[in-house]
Amino acid sequence: TGIITQYSPVITGEINVGFLNDNTKWSVTIVLIYESGLEVVSNFQNNISTFDIQRGDVVVQDSTTGRVCFTCIFIEGSQSLGCSIEYLCTRTEYNGQLNIKRPFGSQNVTKCIDGIYTSDYNISFYDIEHDGVINYQPAYQ
Repeated sequence: TGIITQYSPVITGEINVGFLNDNTKWSVTIVLIYESGLEVVSNFQNNISTFDIQRGDVVVQDSTTGRVCFTCIFIEGSQSLGCSIEYLCTRTEYNGQLNIKRPFGSQNVTKCIDGIYTSDYNISFYDIEHDGVINYQPAYQ
């Protein structure tokens, strides 16, 4: 605790409007200097995403039948037609893909399927763009 006498955020990276990649890394360093001379430095990195999918969720509903529900959560104002999800079992090479169409304006969509049994999976969520083309750069993994 104390009074902060200096606050110095430093942002590294370059963003050119109109040329932002789908996943741009940026880092921030914040230095707080208190009256007592104590300096607190905080560093963190994050991605800026220009994808329409903000997050993807996976919920196991029934491990006996392998019933799993996938949810795509979109950014506000998204023009995306939906999402495409690919899943790959890392132990058996079992894989699949499903597409979920999004009613215009809805914030999220969910689809449940059977047959995805307990194991380790790599799961990727992709945008289905406004023109119906799947953007095969993962928006969320």
